[in-house]
Amino acid sequence: MTRRAKHTALASPVYRGRRLALLLFLLAGMVVLLFRAGYIEIFQQEWLQVQADKRQMRTMRIPPYRGMIVDRNNEALAISSPVESIWCDPVKFFGARAALVKLSKSDDAEEAAEAQDDLDNLDVNLIRLEELLDMKSGELNKLLTTNKRKRFLYLARQSAPALGRDVDELKLPAVGSKSEYRRFYPMAESIGHVVGFTNIDDSGVEGVELAKNELLAGKSGEKKVIQDGAGRLIEDIEQVERMVPGQDVQLSIDRRIQYQAYKVLKEQVHQLSAKAGSVVVLDAKTGEVLAMANMPGFNPNARGSLKAENYRNRALMDAYEPGSTIKPLTIAAALEARVIGPNVSIDTSPGTIKLGKVTVKDPRNFGTLTLDMVLAKSSNVGASKIALLMEAKEHWKFLNRVGFGMRPNSGAPSETNGGLSYYDSWGEVDRASHGYGYGVSISLLQLAQAYTVFANQGVMFPSTLFKLSERPQGTEVMKAENADAVLRMMTAVVKEGATGRRAMIEGYTVAGKTGTAYKYINKKYRTDRRVVSFIGLAPASNPRLIVAVTVDEPRVERATGGRLVAPMFSKIMSSSLRILDIPPDNLSKEQIAVSVKKGAS
Repeated sequence: MTRRAKHTALASPVYRGRRLALLLFLLAGMVVLLFRAGYIEIFQQEWLQVQADKRQMRTMRIPPYRGMIVDRNNEALAISSPVESIWCDPVKFFGARAALVKLSKSDDAEEAAEAQDDLDNLDVNLIRLEELLDMKSGELNKLLTTNKRKRFLYLARQSAPALGRDVDELKLPAVGSKSEYRRFYPMAESIGHVVGFTNIDDSGVEGVELAKNELLAGKSGEKKVIQDGAGRLIEDIEQVERMVPGQDVQLSIDRRIQYQAYKVLKEQVHQLSAKAGSVVVLDAKTGEVLAMANMPGFNPNARGSLKAENYRNRALMDAYEPGSTIKPLTIAAALEARVIGPNVSIDTSPGTIKLGKVTVKDPRNFGTLTLDMVLAKSSNVGASKIALLMEAKEHWKFLNRVGFGMRPNSGAPSETNGGLSYYDSWGEVDRASHGYGYGVSISLLQLAQAYTVFANQGVMFPSTLFKLSERPQGTEVMKAENADAVLRMMTAVVKEGATGRRAMIEGYTVAGKTGTAYKYINKKYRTDRRVVSFIGLAPASNPRLIVAVTVDEPRVERATGGRLVAPMFSKIMSSSLRILDIPPDNLSKEQIAVSVKKGAS
């Protein structure tokens, strides 16, 4: 084409129209883009900031530090230790991995090589994470694949803080650690039933941990943080809500007495091949529980081996027929009802008493017995005759006043009410059997609480698992002279020739009562299934401690409270008296002389 032809083509109206249209199109596109940018900058700035924060800023929970549980001397019974839990966001993890796989196939050789290196490092670190978590080969990948659609997954809970640091150093995408607390119990199984334990989320599920969970738990805090794409913390922004740590809880328990009580109980329950056993040690002057032990036991630190049947606090959750340990209360009720005096004698001849189709028996014919001998010989006939002298209403009222049929409200969860039927349903057999401990059921804690009336001249103090700052207000249950009279009678039980002779403690006078009760199974009392028990106070001249012990179904011959449980009482009471440095009240002249000599030196 000649130069003139070219010039004519460029100058043609058609060509000029196309150029103008193209310029207008480009100009319109620029205007739209500028308008959009201005609109976003002016009208959508806040929305964009929110979207950015959603992708980078997070609200993080600050777990509270759970309060300690301590004994009466501020020794730790439950503490919280910092731990780390390992988590993963499978959706983000697999998304990040897929992005690396895609980049490794890029046409850009340098970019592809770099992506392949990152992918290899990810796979190596994933194997390393599997080893840190103590998983089998391939187990972690299987877990992640199974949960690949989830946005949150725990890989490990309550691990050592060092594990959290090691995991963070791997810098795996969407894998991290967060701080938590794990409960630790220094006394382990010896106090497990009282303190209880928490679940993996640090909430109380048994014992004091459950009863005082709200107080111990505190309140979580919240803070705003900036995280990177892998979920790692970059910067703290602000505190949204302050974390409130849990408060400490102080128990009335003395860990020294608790340990000794559990040690004796565990040893004897195993030796007797018994089904179960319980011990309660009370401060006789305040009602504070100094020790409460049960068998079978459990270790609250070993959550993986917990069995529900083992962490039942039998001392306050299980009700049983008390047998002869109720006889001092029967005599006390009769004294209060004024149907007998403290110096009366009861004719138990010929060693039996027939009540309709039921015959109450003693081991032999004891003849005429004073009230202290009714206790010392543990005469069922004598206790039945005393109970029958009272009106059912008077007997019921006294048992009700000492707490039978009502929860002790010691502060523990799931206390039993026991069983005390209303007096208008009592027949003659019921009236008699209540006198020697059948037809009524109580917990060991209820029995120990009832015996505080003998230590405080007729005033009963409510039992409590929490240390008191001052002596509580007791309830007057009976006259002081009657309570003192029964206390003197019970000292006859713990003497040579009496059923409780094995409960004697050198240097101390002891008042107590043995108990042996057949178990009621399938509407029949089984002579081969027994609950044997002993309860006592010392020093009897001014009772400071009450110790109650029961053993369920000992598998030995001649299973009685006096033979099997009285020695356990003696060991627990004597060690408790020494621990609290309570002075003896029954030293011989030679012992007093030696004691004075040691004090002078």
